[in-house]
Amino acid sequence: MKIVIAGIGKLGKYLTNLLVKEDNEITLVDINFSGKESLINNEDVNYVEGNALDSNILIEAGISDADLLISVMKSDSENMMCSLIGKKLGAKHTIARIRTPEYFNSVNIIRDMLGLSMVINPEALAAAQIAQALSIPSALDATSFFKGKMEVISLRIKENSKLNEMSIEELSKKINNKIIVCAIERADTVIIPSGDTKLLVGDKIHITGKRKDINIFLKYAQLISRKTKKVIIAGGSSIAVYLSQILIDMGMHVKIIERDEQRCKFLSEKIPNSLIIHGDISNQNILYEEGIKECDAFVSLTSLDEENIVYSMFASSLCVPKVITKVNHINLDGIIKKANIDTVIASHKVAANHVVQYIRAVENSRRSSCEAIYKFDDDVFEIIEFKVKEDFKGLNTKIKNLNIKDNLLISAIQRGKNIIYPNGEEEIKLKDSILIIAKNGTLRNLNDLVK
Repeated sequence: MKIVIAGIGKLGKYLTNLLVKEDNEITLVDINFSGKESLINNEDVNYVEGNALDSNILIEAGISDADLLISVMKSDSENMMCSLIGKKLGAKHTIARIRTPEYFNSVNIIRDMLGLSMVINPEALAAAQIAQALSIPSALDATSFFKGKMEVISLRIKENSKLNEMSIEELSKKINNKIIVCAIERADTVIIPSGDTKLLVGDKIHITGKRKDINIFLKYAQLISRKTKKVIIAGGSSIAVYLSQILIDMGMHVKIIERDEQRCKFLSEKIPNSLIIHGDISNQNILYEEGIKECDAFVSLTSLDEENIVYSMFASSLCVPKVITKVNHINLDGIIKKANIDTVIASHKVAANHVVQYIRAVENSRRSSCEAIYKFDDDVFEIIEFKVKEDFKGLNTKIKNLNIKDNLLISAIQRGKNIIYPNGEEEIKLKDSILIIAKNGTLRNLNDLVK
């Protein structure tokens, strides 16, 4: 796919690296490429220096025959204008990042007026993901597939867990095959498990299942936690605004601590049902006074990664049941693991997942198509939802006869209103939706499933 990306901030850079790996032809447009040597030196990337609002610059970048323009410049107005110009110059599809809450409230009108294929709001998407993780207190993180009917959660196997040394086959028998352990992160490796794979202390496991079945599993594993009711948020960022509104609608009590007085006034007007505290969270007394020991969850959303990591470490040291940290720089992953912080959100990664999902859906529009995608831990593995169409060469074939490639696992099938946890005897049928776990980016379309 021929893609033009306008703007090389965190999201633009991350998308570039991600989409190049997927064999797309990428052209970058930015006013200044200084400090972006790693991108410029990539032989698989083309670049044009200049303002992407200049039609001549876009033409130089090949916009007239581009399959997709992704505009992720600094301001919403620039992105909307760039998308409009790009569409007029011949780009087949356009995606714009629009983050301002006031704009985002009118996103459907804006999308229709500008002919946008998709609008992404990294902060709103990150807030939704955080809220989903908070809705299952035991989970490190959570996402959903099959239009919310199937969930994927992550858990850590701790000392004295009854899951320790238990094989996948044994676990399946004990809970009547109601959930699937679809991936295991162990040290620096990812394992797509088989029946005889054993769970070990320290493993981060990823589980798929319906919410009620996940709750049954959590109860069996003695991992049921009290519901999240009291949440403290550090920093009154845009993510905090979106998140607070979601959590209040879910019936939670939200308290935001923000050091800037003017921002506090804005937050009080924007989120009247939350409690806004004007204070410097680096002062531990503020956290004690505001009840950090009694809260169910602490979410650190300041603008500085280092602050978020330190505040989260402090909350963890006080045994806050759920701690979530926002980071902007992926090169801090090693520090985060050493700090023993399990739930980390990077808004640009969340947004990139949605862009990749859209691109794959466009590429496969006439074939068995990608409906949803979720990438984990620097893209080491991903979960993909496909809609099965006539082109799938394994139609009506038993799974045990499909000759599935290594490092791939069919985790679930949705057939009509039913969710099926497949065994070797199950067949894949036309119009099924199937959930596949893929390691190392091995699956681009559904026919890549079989050898």
